[in-house]
Amino acid sequence: MKKFKSQLLVASLGLAVLLSGCSSDDSGSTSAEGEKITLRAATGLSAQHAWWEKSMVPWMERVEELTDGQVEFETFTGGELVAVPDEAEALESGTVDVALVLPIYQPDQFPMAEVTMLPLNHSDTLIASNAWKKLLESDEELADGKTYTEMQFGNFKVFPVSTTQEYSISTTGHEFNSVGDVKGTSLRTPSRIHEMYAAKTGINSVTMPAVEIYDALSRGTFEGAFYSIADWTGYGFQDLFTYTVTGINFGHFNAFIGMSQDKWEEMPENVQEAMTQANEEIFEPGAQEWMDRAEAIIPENEANGGKFVDFSELDQEVQDHFNTGIEDTWTDYAKLLEDNGLPGNELVIKWRDLVVEEGGEVPEAIMNLE
Repeated sequence: MKKFKSQLLVASLGLAVLLSGCSSDDSGSTSAEGEKITLRAATGLSAQHAWWEKSMVPWMERVEELTDGQVEFETFTGGELVAVPDEAEALESGTVDVALVLPIYQPDQFPMAEVTMLPLNHSDTLIASNAWKKLLESDEELADGKTYTEMQFGNFKVFPVSTTQEYSISTTGHEFNSVGDVKGTSLRTPSRIHEMYAAKTGINSVTMPAVEIYDALSRGTFEGAFYSIADWTGYGFQDLFTYTVTGINFGHFNAFIGMSQDKWEEMPENVQEAMTQANEEIFEPGAQEWMDRAEAIIPENEANGGKFVDFSELDQEVQDHFNTGIEDTWTDYAKLLEDNGLPGNELVIKWRDLVVEEGGEVPEAIMNLE
């Protein structure tokens, strides 16, 4: 296994500027086949995050193997060079060459990326991941003669990686034994879709990146969050959450490995082929990692006093309250996009069809959308 060169946190802003300048100097050249290529790869996430550890790192390792060492990666994690959610901007500016991009955190730039966060009746990591991959790779026109990826990520070469495990609601102890317990609860919401859902169900919404949640929860700023169980250990949430509702799906967060189109076009054909092949090989194992992590985390959390309650065990009025919010959120999200001149209706129907095709389930009212 190759070891990647890493830079320490003490790297100053001056170094970042210098590196950016170096990239700009090379922007007009095209690498020749066989020429040594060193690429800066970055994420604002921790090195232990599932996307980095089990998708990005295996992808880089495989690219190095397939190119017989022609390509090497210099890696930066945990905000050493780029913070969440600035990875896309860093690619466009040339600060980095390849990065994990989290488009849901930037709805002003990628307003249709949030579609994978629509709540579902049933899904799992593989179902959502395969649907996400098909959406990104679809050559069907969505609007104005463009595909989904061309409309949203036209400046990037996109390599799909798995979605997260489905999102659940977890709290530091607050339980949902009645509709009154739901209304007024303060939960961190990761997307505009969850803000819509919170508004429909009377939940107080607190929006912030995942990297800021731990401190806020520790201070009691809010009571819980919409979050993926499998991702708890990436931030230490397993030490804070003691009550989780499972069996209801609050969507899947997405990401992709990205390069700027200009940088991608500089790559020799053999390197492009290696990157594409490596992405196909790491995709499903990356999805499996989320499920494996959840299986390990749940018993550990239970041993420390954590409580997991299946949605079907909640009071029927509470179930009805949550389910009504799911249906309304789909139509509200479509309308939000349509009001901003985007093909919201076409997008949610396409996402619905992809999820169902992969084995997922959506509310009956959503199945009837045309």
